[in-house]
Amino acid sequence: MKPLSFLLITSLLTLTSPLFGLHAQEEVKIIASTVIQDNNFSGRGNDNEEILRLELQTEGSGEVAFGSLVMNLNGTTDINDIEEIKIYSTGTSVKFDPRNPLLKGAQLLATVAPNEGEMTIPLNGSLSAEVTNIWITFKVKETAKEGNRLDAEVISISTETETHRFENGNPEGSREILLRRTLVYGPGDYGSTNYRIPAITTATDGSLVILTDKRKNNSIDLPEDIDIVANRSTASGKTWSEPFLVAEGQGYGKGFGDAVIIRSNTGKLVALFVGGPGLWGSTAENPQRTYISTSDDHGQTWTSPRDITAQIYGAECPDPIRAQWQSLFFGSGHGLCTRAGRLMAVMAVRETLENIRLHNYAVYSDDDGESWHVSERAILDGDEAKVVELNNGDILMSSRTNGNRLWAKSSDGGITWGPKNSWEEIWGNACDADIIRYTSTKDGYDKDRILHTLPNQSTRRNVTMWLSYDEGTTWPVKKTIARNESAYSSITILPDGTIGVYIEEDETAPYKMYFLNFSLEWLTDGEDRFRPPVA
Repeated sequence: MKPLSFLLITSLLTLTSPLFGLHAQEEVKIIASTVIQDNNFSGRGNDNEEILRLELQTEGSGEVAFGSLVMNLNGTTDINDIEEIKIYSTGTSVKFDPRNPLLKGAQLLATVAPNEGEMTIPLNGSLSAEVTNIWITFKVKETAKEGNRLDAEVISISTETETHRFENGNPEGSREILLRRTLVYGPGDYGSTNYRIPAITTATDGSLVILTDKRKNNSIDLPEDIDIVANRSTASGKTWSEPFLVAEGQGYGKGFGDAVIIRSNTGKLVALFVGGPGLWGSTAENPQRTYISTSDDHGQTWTSPRDITAQIYGAECPDPIRAQWQSLFFGSGHGLCTRAGRLMAVMAVRETLENIRLHNYAVYSDDDGESWHVSERAILDGDEAKVVELNNGDILMSSRTNGNRLWAKSSDGGITWGPKNSWEEIWGNACDADIIRYTSTKDGYDKDRILHTLPNQSTRRNVTMWLSYDEGTTWPVKKTIARNESAYSSITILPDGTIGVYIEEDETAPYKMYFLNFSLEWLTDGEDRFRPPVA
């Protein structure tokens, strides 16, 4: 009689023979790959900046240990801008959070210093029998040069059993370095599904202060449950404080949103925002409420929201015309304080329930926000809008529309307005944008400069900045500041004369909130440079 072990082995060999149509399972191996280039801007001092994502498709079963990755830094302007290279795996997930990848489920495969030429980098970890995503990331030096580019090319990746060569290891694109590109909020932060609606200003102590919609359950506008939160940066936007609560939503129909921030000549920060039933659920009898909250300590603490609805519109308003208005909201972002101290923002007003048309009106205060007044109609069929003061004292309004951007002027401080016009140079998606004074010869600067942002495309992507030297008449300079999906933006000027933008960018949806910082020299490709004012 044959031993039992011999019979078992014989049976197994028989069952796995071709005669039975069954085969032993093969070890996992790579059968295809895709290399995805990240071409978003980068920022000095950033860690774990994604350069390439390698999507490895496999077949077989089990796991096999990685061997090495062969790559180079082709396309990088200067490898001295890179402090180190880190390679991660996120398994089947295509999400990567550079702020702390290991806490978000990524596995570190390698850390190496950058070198010229071809680099063979030993890898930890294993290839599994599923799609595996590998991320090549850089730590950017704090001394990296603005305008330089970061890039890489992958040649091959090996395991214990094979070497896989990439067919297109150097896709088109690269990452251009800005002074800063800081992720302030991402989906899921502080338990919130989404964040939207950027507003930014520079406080008198030099700190940066932002307001953001914390859209807790989804990305939808009011009447959803939304908080308004503030953050400060005393590090020129490199790092940001924990959030300060400005207005806390209490459920559906009881939220707040769409904040505009104004720095008064006294240094007080004033936030205007709305709350309640939402733009399309509001009526004169049950209007979307308007609120004010202020800060006297550079954004660290905020007063409880004060309802100013009756001063502006709705059934409780003493003005008989505005008492019939049905709904409104503020053009969120950066508001205006004139040289004379008038605080001003712009409202998009639904005057009647008969249609969905919106019209622009300015709202202004001459007592640092204690009381508010409403202008004559500024732009018929406008939308979210912003204002800037010109050197001659006129107020220039820019309003959202599809196509060429709308504008109108006021020569009496924003009370009455001239005819509606549009710019030839500034065009794009119907989107909230910003316009702000950069420099004025009246303040001792060498040139008059005004900045404007807008997605320069029919869809919400390619946010661009324009520069005017003739008080908003023409806009000869333009440059993309967010290459991919991007929407609302708000501008401020930092104490050192560089430009800051708080912006919605949408790499993987929903929106992420970024702070960008760059110089006038970068914006103009070296044709113009900021110079401090002459007293």
